[in-house]
Amino acid sequence: MKNKRLVAVASAITATMVLQPSIAPMAAAAGEGTLRTAVLYDMATMDVAKTTDNYMVPLNVFDRLFETRIVDGTAQTVGSLCTDYKVSEDGLTYDFTLREGVVFSNGSSLTASDVQYTFERLLKAGQENMDIPEEVAGAEQVEKGEADALEGFKVTDDTHFSITLNQPNAGFVAELSAPAVSIVDAETMESVKGFGTVPADTIGSGPYVVTEWEANDHYTLEYNPNYWGEEPSAKKVIVNVIADANTQDLMFQSGELDLIDLQSLDNAIVESSYKTIYADQVVSTPKVGMTYLTFNEDQEYLKDANVRKAICMAIDQDALIAGIYNGNANPEHGIIPTGIWAHNDQLEGYSYDPDGAKALLEQAGYKPGEVTFEIAQDSASDGNIKLVCQAISEQLKAVGITAKIKSYDHAAWLDLRNSSKMDSFVATWGMDYNDPANIMFTFFGNEKNTKQRSLNYPDTATMERVSAARAIIDDTTREQEYQAIEKKLIEGDAVWCSLFEGLHLYCIGERVEHFTPHWAGFSDFYAADVVLK
Repeated sequence: MKNKRLVAVASAITATMVLQPSIAPMAAAAGEGTLRTAVLYDMATMDVAKTTDNYMVPLNVFDRLFETRIVDGTAQTVGSLCTDYKVSEDGLTYDFTLREGVVFSNGSSLTASDVQYTFERLLKAGQENMDIPEEVAGAEQVEKGEADALEGFKVTDDTHFSITLNQPNAGFVAELSAPAVSIVDAETMESVKGFGTVPADTIGSGPYVVTEWEANDHYTLEYNPNYWGEEPSAKKVIVNVIADANTQDLMFQSGELDLIDLQSLDNAIVESSYKTIYADQVVSTPKVGMTYLTFNEDQEYLKDANVRKAICMAIDQDALIAGIYNGNANPEHGIIPTGIWAHNDQLEGYSYDPDGAKALLEQAGYKPGEVTFEIAQDSASDGNIKLVCQAISEQLKAVGITAKIKSYDHAAWLDLRNSSKMDSFVATWGMDYNDPANIMFTFFGNEKNTKQRSLNYPDTATMERVSAARAIIDDTTREQEYQAIEKKLIEGDAVWCSLFEGLHLYCIGERVEHFTPHWAGFSDFYAADVVLK
């Protein structure tokens, strides 16, 4: 067996941390060590086995074996509950060593058996976040109820265990930093009924505990005195549920909030107020991920690569970014986004060339107005995405392509997308962990994945390459293979139109010394990364 680096090489993503000047309005009275922030919507559950959203509590109340953190300006996978690991020469078996002396907030010791229980619980729950434990040998049998325990999970003692995968995956350690694999206490889980919904039953080993949750009003996190790590500056975090963004704005400006997420505010307010009056208090970080326009290759016209390439050439990324996002985004040209290991900043993609798009359509034998398809719009998507759909429709109209926008309620939209019958849609994929497989395999790793997102990509040989790339142990070789596949998918096959990666803006109040956002630009954040004055 060979030792693997505990810190993985990663591409640079810089989060701007700023010191707060004295120009903000005086904050309303707040207890010492208390941080006040707000969200638009309440969480549905605190249980990652039942949600792929609402990660504020999981990030702060639970720990993972590893975390992705900003270190010296780059996103790196670092040890958390895990202090060391080794991987076998064939890339299938990982031996892990747990940090000694870690206890849950109720005083129960965290052991290797709790890690095993966490993996098996996700499979047995059968609802959300099963992807990572499904990689472990014996997962299928556990899901089907044919086995109670994972064949590939072996506990040696309280601090040592091994995991054997069904097939090699060099990004497995990075996956273990995802919120989905937040470690729970097996003993507690067997004795409580309200895990995920009742604060007292929702026990973790992280720096905070949930002390109250008043639905659609607020929830409160308080420092966990049994936490194994460094004591955070913010001892208490009040997360207010404020459904109206303008109300959040007023509360921040009156000093009732110490941290505000500017993503939900009207761009005009951000430009006229926060980028002027509060300019030195604005914190910016990339929303590590990809906003893209999909193509269903089973659709009458979108099955033609020349049509797909013409669409890419007809879309003006710079106009979308300037006109809709006020410059708070950066153009993307591939699949692996900026800030993720193996991102290729030399990939050219497609430049805005409407005349070239018209010529390509003419060469392919299409008359102006002949090419038609539908952009399915999720009614639950944010206003800016809806504006992007409208702008793209207009830009395509200018080159003789008709892209009709049709709105669906969220449930109907998901059903249509999952049926593989959706022509096209605009969406954003946010990265859960720092490895290209998180997007490459998810979308193009096999036939099932492409159909589930109505891509219907037909090249099985390329999909096999995407899947096989996960097993390449050598970092340099794996990077080269991912970039070669990406070039074929984008410049050869035009599998989708890459649009941009957004910037996430926040503003800190006068009680905050500095704030480090989540490495991937999530709205949810590590409260321990807020330093109060």
